[in-house]
Amino acid sequence: MTTKELLKKEIDELPEELLVEVEQIIRNIKAKKMTKKSNRRSLHLKGAFDNINIRQKAYE
Repeated sequence: MTTKELLKKEIDELPEELLVEVEQIIRNIKAKKMTKKSNRRSLHLKGAFDNINIRQKAYE
């Protein structure tokens, strides 16, 4: 059996009261996964550091 099938089997055996909590946990995991991808930031320096060796300038 694969992990997915084992999880489905365990969920099927849970009482009805716990299914709401399991659903919330799954939704939280999905939400975290989606927000991770969108947290990428980019810098818009408009060419100020395009032709400069930043490491060399930092050590001066």
